[in-house]
Amino acid sequence: MKDGKKDDNLKEIIKKGSGYRKLVATLVAVTGMSAVAVIGAKELYDSFFRRYERPNYATKAGLYDYELLKDELPREEISFYSGKVRLKGYYYKAESGKGLVVVVHGLHAGADDYLPITEYFVKSGYSVFAYDGTGTYDSEGDSTVGMCQSLVDLDSALKFIETDAELSAYPLFLLGHSCGGYAVTSVLSLHKNVSACAGIAAVNNCYTLIVEKGMQYGGKLAAEGIPKIFLEAYQSILFGDYTNYSGAKGISESDIPVLIAHGNNDKIISFGGQSVISHRDEITNPNVEYYIGVGDCGGHDSIWHSERSAKYREKVDKAAKEIDDSAKKAEFYKTVDNRLYSEINYELFDKIKAMFDRTLEN
Repeated sequence: MKDGKKDDNLKEIIKKGSGYRKLVATLVAVTGMSAVAVIGAKELYDSFFRRYERPNYATKAGLYDYELLKDELPREEISFYSGKVRLKGYYYKAESGKGLVVVVHGLHAGADDYLPITEYFVKSGYSVFAYDGTGTYDSEGDSTVGMCQSLVDLDSALKFIETDAELSAYPLFLLGHSCGGYAVTSVLSLHKNVSACAGIAAVNNCYTLIVEKGMQYGGKLAAEGIPKIFLEAYQSILFGDYTNYSGAKGISESDIPVLIAHGNNDKIISFGGQSVISHRDEITNPNVEYYIGVGDCGGHDSIWHSERSAKYREKVDKAAKEIDDSAKKAEFYKTVDNRLYSEINYELFDKIKAMFDRTLEN
């Protein structure tokens, strides 16, 4: 490397302040990598976890815009902290209030992306608490930090719920998708007041997932982009003891009813390698049931949508791609049947609700 490039990296370290310099120095000491290599690996890692803002709802189909549901699905906005970051929470109070379902979103999504699920449970008599994770939508945070952050945020949310007089009075249920599925199953190692839990397309271990995804797409050479030794060191600094938890471990350390659902054609979290369901032989909790999505319901997101929705989504998305003009595209989306586009997989959610109901009866 040319001396000028070295000087540029040295200036970058100095410019970013003492905290940044201390972090780089720590990573250099732990990994044995050069400062230049550490900075490059850190910047690449951080680029995967940038902040995520709300989409443009004028060009997004489905019931994911709260404005479309606010009259029939009133909610209270609540703030709480995850570390030093203030998160935005949403409380939907059901008339009967049989229990409280905490709905946890996946990476690259926010609470409102699961409004069809929230609506289902509220109409089924369950109050719902959802929130935007760190660096997402209406919550604070310059980035989403990393995949383990979903567990950190859920732990903080449950601690908040435990201190709130109204929320803590409910029987507590958890439901999460993708990294949210990892969070709701892993957190069972930390919170023992959960009545039942459902993980959909759940990641087993977010600490190891980045390396596993790299191997999936790039083989053994993938480690050259972000070396495993750097990933482990950096994530340990970011998340501390939270890296010790996994979905299979959390489920096994609990005896509550748990439902794990996964699509057999999930392209995001592989059914046979990165999922909780692939670790079912390690799970010792006898009260676990499994649901496998197939066909049109066999994907990462399509598992929680209906077959009718899958066919309609394909039709709508194909038509939208053929429209280049933004104004015409916005007009097209006004013609979409949003409820059909985001219709949930009732077979799956009826199973989850039945599990929750049985827990209340026992």
